[in-house]
Amino acid sequence: MTALRLFFRMSWIGICALSMLAQTRLLLGFSLVPGWLDGFVLGGAVFAYNFTHRDRLHQTAAWLAGIGGGVCFFIPLLKVPSITTWQTGVLFPAILWLLYYGLQRPGNAGLRGVPAAKPFVVALAWAWVTVLLPVLPDEWSRVAVVFFGRAAFIFALALAYDLADLAYDRRHGLTTLAAQLGVKTTFVLINGALTVAALCCLANVALDIYDWRLAVPLLLSLALSAWWLWFLFQKTAWSGWHKVLIDALMVGQFLMVWAGAMLKI
Repeated sequence: MTALRLFFRMSWIGICALSMLAQTRLLLGFSLVPGWLDGFVLGGAVFAYNFTHRDRLHQTAAWLAGIGGGVCFFIPLLKVPSITTWQTGVLFPAILWLLYYGLQRPGNAGLRGVPAAKPFVVALAWAWVTVLLPVLPDEWSRVAVVFFGRAAFIFALALAYDLADLAYDRRHGLTTLAAQLGVKTTFVLINGALTVAALCCLANVALDIYDWRLAVPLLLSLALSAWWLWFLFQKTAWSGWHKVLIDALMVGQFLMVWAGAMLKI
């Protein structure tokens, strides 16, 4: 793998996490100007998805990213005498992710080895980081439906990841929910999760969390996700890029919502 391809593969998951973080800010009317939280999420995501990799170069790059994320975590503490809001909220997803991987390679000692738990853990961790961390704790109840909608969307992508990883998981003795259910039933569950995300979107409009200018592109992105995941798994020649193209739905969703936000209606 070339250095450029390695850099892209490793940083892509961090870019996807940042896109979900930015989308939350768009939906809630926050500024898109990045801060220390963004640096922490970028470094943390790259670390979390690569630190158990067998390749030494991957491991080294992952730890460097993790150190960078750690710097972004601690620098604000030098300016503020007490822990800032988002740093307090980091503890739960950090513990969840450690339990998920079990701190082993390939990570089948933790919750990742529990078929029913894996997609729920991934969805919960991603929704917590990308929805709750940029919001003050006093406002968490107000964004509860945004949280559940994001979790449903990530749950669908996590199931698609399991389909893309079937061969790898079999080699390493991992039994996933997708493997137990089969492709057809897994797609029923994926589409069900995307439907839940769409219902949460409609509920957020009803609750006046955001308006139709943002809701319409979000709903369209969910419909596109359902089609794209079905289409993608018909393209067996693209199998080496399936996971990258699954993650691309996060970036695509942000761009669609951002385009909606730019409309002067």
